[in-house]
Amino acid sequence: MKENINVMNNNMDAMATGTANVPVLPARPVSAPSGTSTGFRRHVITGHGMYDRGATTNTTASVNGEAASVATGKAPNARLARLAKAVPGNTAKTMADVSGAPIDRAADLHLKTAPSGFWGKIRSGRLGLTTFDIKMIGVVLMVVDHIHQMFASHGAPNWLDWFGRPVATLFFFVSVIGFSHTHSKKAYMVRLYVCMVLMAVLDVVLQQVVNYDGAQLVNNIFRDLFIGTVFMAAVDCFEAAFKKRGNKASAGFGAAVRGGDERTGSAHGVIDRNDAASAGANRSDASQSAMHAGRHTGSVTRGFRVKKTMEGVLLLALPFLLSLVLLPFLAQGDGPQSPVMIWVLRVLTVVDPAILLAENTVMVLLIPVMYALRNAKYSVIWQSLAIAVVAVCYAFAGQTQWIMIFAVIPILLYNGVKGRGDKYFFYIFYPAHIAALYVLASLV
Repeated sequence: MKENINVMNNNMDAMATGTANVPVLPARPVSAPSGTSTGFRRHVITGHGMYDRGATTNTTASVNGEAASVATGKAPNARLARLAKAVPGNTAKTMADVSGAPIDRAADLHLKTAPSGFWGKIRSGRLGLTTFDIKMIGVVLMVVDHIHQMFASHGAPNWLDWFGRPVATLFFFVSVIGFSHTHSKKAYMVRLYVCMVLMAVLDVVLQQVVNYDGAQLVNNIFRDLFIGTVFMAAVDCFEAAFKKRGNKASAGFGAAVRGGDERTGSAHGVIDRNDAASAGANRSDASQSAMHAGRHTGSVTRGFRVKKTMEGVLLLALPFLLSLVLLPFLAQGDGPQSPVMIWVLRVLTVVDPAILLAENTVMVLLIPVMYALRNAKYSVIWQSLAIAVVAVCYAFAGQTQWIMIFAVIPILLYNGVKGRGDKYFFYIFYPAHIAALYVLASLV
C-alpha cells in the first residue's frame, strides 16, 4: 500500500512538469477484520490511474500482509483525497476494471463516498437532472412562452406566458455552469457576442421584411447571457485579487533549509534546495535574503490585487456605462427623429451590450450572484435562495415574473453531470424558432 501511494505521489509531481508516464494501478485484494464497514467504494479513479483504497474502516486492516490504517470515507493520503473521485452511479463494493475509462477530468473533483437515500442518489448522478436536461426544460418552456408572444393578437391565452417566467433563470444557471467549465472563457464570450449581434440583426430584418404588427421582436437572450459573462469575468477578477496568497519567498526559503524542492525568485537571486548547505553555514545572511524576497513578493502581490480589483470594477460597470450612450435617444421620446439618428440607434441596438437593452434588464445581475456562489458548500441551495429573493421582490411588485421561483425545482435536482453535448443546438434553435413562429403568426 505504502509503495503504491509513493508511486502515485511521484506521478503527481511528474505530471506538474508534463513528464508523467501514468500507470493504472491494479486493484489489490483487501482482507479486513470482521465488523469492517464496506459501505464506501473501494476503488477510486484519480488523475493518475486507478487506486484501491483498501478497507474503508477506521481500524487497522491487512492489505497483502501490510498493516494500513484507513480512515472511514477518507483516502489514505491528503493529496490523493483532493484528486480522487469515485465513479458516479456505482454502489457495488468493488467495480470492474476501468483502465480504459476517461480520467483526465477527475483531478478537479473531490472524493465522494457512496451516497444513500433520495438526495444522495441525485448528487451521485444516479438520479437527477444533467446540464443538458435543464437546458431542454428551458427550451420547452421558452417555446410555449414565445407561442403566446407571437399569437397573443390571435387570441392565445395569457396563462401561456406563465410558462416562460422560469426560462431566463434556467438559462442563467446553465450559463454559470458553462462559463465555469469552459476551456476558454474568452472564446465563450466572443461566441455569445457574435450570436447577440446576429440575433439583433435577425430581429430588425424580420420586422422589415415580414408585415406583421401583432408582435414586437425584442428577443435576444444572447445579449443577457453575454452581459452575464462580463459580470462573471468581473467576479473572476475580484476572486483573483482577494485570493489568499502566502509569502512564497519565505516559504521557498524554509523549504530549502528543510531540504525541500521549492524555489523562489527575488532581487537577491534564487533560493532552492541546493542552497541548504550554504544556508546552514551562514543562516543569518540567508534569512536576510528571504526577508528581502518576502517584501518584494508582497509589493508584487499588492500591485496585482490593485490591478485585478480595478479590472473587476470596470467590467462590472461596463454594461451600465454602455447604457449611457442610449440616453440621448431616450430623451427624445417618440418624437420625430432624423434618419441618421434612427440608423445610429439601430446600430447601437445591434452592437451595444448595454444592460438597458437586455431582455431581462436588471435580473441579469442574478448571473454574477449565482457565479459567486458556485463554489460554496451546497451551492445549488444558496443559488436557489438567491433566485427566491428576486422572485419575492417581483411578487411584491405585482409582476408575474415571480413565477421564476419554480426554476429552483430543476436546479435543486441538478446532479453535476454535463449530459449530452449538442454544444451548438441552442445557438441554432433559438433564432430559428423565433423566426418560424413570427412568420407563421403573420400568415395566420
